[in-house]
Amino acid sequence: MSESVKTALKLFLLVLLGSMLGFSPTVISVTQNAQKVQVAFAAGDYQEGASYLIEIAEAQPWWTSLWEKAGEAAFLAGDYSLAVSAYEKALKLGDLSESGQINLGSSYLAIGRPESAEMTWQSLPDSSPALAHLAALYEDQGEIARAVEVWYDYLAQSPDGGEPGQVFYFGLLIASDAPPKSLAYLDQSRSSFPAAGEVADAIRDAIHDEPAYQLVTAGQALAANGYWHLAAHAFEKATLLRPDYPEAWLYWGEALQHLENPSADSLEILQMGFGLDENSPLANLFLGLYWQRKGSHQTALEYFQAAEAGWPERADVLTEEGKSLAALGELEAAFEKYQAAVNLYPEEALYYRLLAEFTISYSYQVKEIGLPAARLSAQLNELDPANQDVLGQVLLALEDEMNAVKLFLKALELDPAYAPAYYHLGIVYSAQDDRTRAQYYLQQAVIHSDNPALTDQAERLLSSY
Repeated sequence: MSESVKTALKLFLLVLLGSMLGFSPTVISVTQNAQKVQVAFAAGDYQEGASYLIEIAEAQPWWTSLWEKAGEAAFLAGDYSLAVSAYEKALKLGDLSESGQINLGSSYLAIGRPESAEMTWQSLPDSSPALAHLAALYEDQGEIARAVEVWYDYLAQSPDGGEPGQVFYFGLLIASDAPPKSLAYLDQSRSSFPAAGEVADAIRDAIHDEPAYQLVTAGQALAANGYWHLAAHAFEKATLLRPDYPEAWLYWGEALQHLENPSADSLEILQMGFGLDENSPLANLFLGLYWQRKGSHQTALEYFQAAEAGWPERADVLTEEGKSLAALGELEAAFEKYQAAVNLYPEEALYYRLLAEFTISYSYQVKEIGLPAARLSAQLNELDPANQDVLGQVLLALEDEMNAVKLFLKALELDPAYAPAYYHLGIVYSAQDDRTRAQYYLQQAVIHSDNPALTDQAERLLSSY
């Protein structure tokens, strides 16, 4: 959008300069300002250009379209307060286009006036871009039901009922609010978007259950595919329908921890579920995870032990226990938990990988335990880039850099967006003082990472260059 706006401003500037004919003092002053606009735009200084356009508009009150152009320039510059001022002037004069009104709404939102943004976009019910902005606003505010209503209008106005990606996402939105109604949209999208099929299948399995159970089932499927904000909405709605349903509270509390701006305190929500069933292994597992993330490993361990008592054959509980034991320095006990998980599922690559990662993180018998575990992980599922990457990490720890690099590159062949492999290659080339390749791989790690800790580590290394 910004490039098209820049082009429009440049074309407008040619018209502006060409129209400044005559020799009156006013025209001379306006022409000088128009030349200043040209210089500012050429330098990419759209804020200064906006200021000069405003001066021209004030000197030429008949030329009302100047106010929208000033607003566009300020919008490009990121000076949203100035953009609002200019756009509002154009609107008052009755000379603000649809795109200008849409940008006005975005500018309102940027300066913390969401109500004004909402009113602006609501005034354009026949504009697909305005409806898209309005739906996004409602979704960001957690008003999923309202977002769904706007999406219905948006798709009704779109040719062929909307693009495939839009139909898919609309299906996910409905799944978080009224699961059975989402099936038509998710089924339409399943050939192009695997997540659509996964969510739809989960909903069908619960189609005869009561609505609260349907919502929890849909929320679990949404969470499994990374749509945590939608999952949180589904779980929250389930608690409203069934306040006595502990799993709804527990899953909601877990989902809140994956959001940047959660709508409620996750610990309070988890405790609501725990209060309904203190013996629930799920409640103890989720509270253990909460305290583990807070770094309170002793408290986490108490909950994990209670979860294990109820779920003695849950490997995920055992590995979380191992993680907290390791953090407390009890490495032998931690190893026993990881090994117990492997023994429960000897054909599952994941638990061999977690065991190998533990040995690397704590330099605990890397050659004796970590290496065979990593090899088994890679053999059991050679198409998972994480398994190739962990074997590369083990070899790197054992100072076999050449083969470690081969495995990191193999991980990237399997998944060109696998950030940990980029990061580990960055470490290798940093150690070799190969600045060019180190910078490249670290930058790629930052670009592709969705792990804040990895991103921070990569950026720290990059800062040394």
